[in-house]
Amino acid sequence: MHIHSALSACGEDIMSPQRILKRAEQSGLNLIAITDHNAIAHSILINELKKANSVNVILGVELTTREEVHLLGYFPDELSLKEMGEKIDEYLPKLENRPSFFGYQLIYNEQEEVNEIDYRLRQNALQASMEELVNFIHYLGGIAVPAHIHRDYCSIKSQIGFLDPNSDFDAVEISRFEWIKKQYKIGDLLEGFPVVSGSDSHFLEDIGTFYWEVDDERKIMDFDSLKNFLKEIRIERHSRPSF
Repeated sequence: MHIHSALSACGEDIMSPQRILKRAEQSGLNLIAITDHNAIAHSILINELKKANSVNVILGVELTTREEVHLLGYFPDELSLKEMGEKIDEYLPKLENRPSFFGYQLIYNEQEEVNEIDYRLRQNALQASMEELVNFIHYLGGIAVPAHIHRDYCSIKSQIGFLDPNSDFDAVEISRFEWIKKQYKIGDLLEGFPVVSGSDSHFLEDIGTFYWEVDDERKIMDFDSLKNFLKEIRIERHSRPSF
C-alpha cells in the first residue's frame, strides 16, 4: 500500500507500473497502491493495467503538506484522484526538478516505454496544510493516512512533535521496521487510530519484502473494503468498555 514508481524522483528508474505489477504478483500480493510524491500519473496507469493481472490496485498518492509531513491519500476512483491531481498542481510551487540531484521523474506509457520526463519539482511541500489536505481527501471520499509517523523526517513526529488524537485521520502508518520491532498487528490502535504499514518500496526488490495480512472473514480486496475495515476497527475498539 506504499510503493514509489519511477515518477517519484527517489524511485528507481526501472519502476514502471508494469514491472511493479509483475513483481507484486510474483511476491504473492493481492492488493497494492502506487503512492508517488505529489504525482498521480502512474497510479492511474496501473489502475488500467490491473485488468490483465491478478493483483488488485487502490489509487493512491503521497502528499507533502505545508508542514512537510508526508500524507498518504487513497481514492475510490480515477475521477477523485484526478481532482486531487489538479489540486496538487495548484498547490505545488512552480520549481524545476534537478535530476542530477533529486533523480529523474519518469512517466511510462502502456507499452512500458518512457513517454515523458516530468521536470516539475514534486518533492516539494504543497502550499496547503495537513488539515486542509485531509479535509480535501475526505471531500473526495478518500482515505487519509499520515505516513511513517515515527520517522525522523517528513513525519508527524519530526514536524509536529505529537499525534493529536482529535485529528480526522482514517489510520496512521507505522514504518515496517517499527511494526516488526513493536510487534504491531492489523486491528491494533495507536492513540485511537488504526495502524497500517507498508514496504515504502523505492526499488523493485523491496516489493513484497513486507506486507500485512487480514483474516479470511475480513478480506481487503479494494478501496471500499479497506475503508470499511478501518472504520470497523475504530468502532469496535471505541465501543469496548473501559476498566
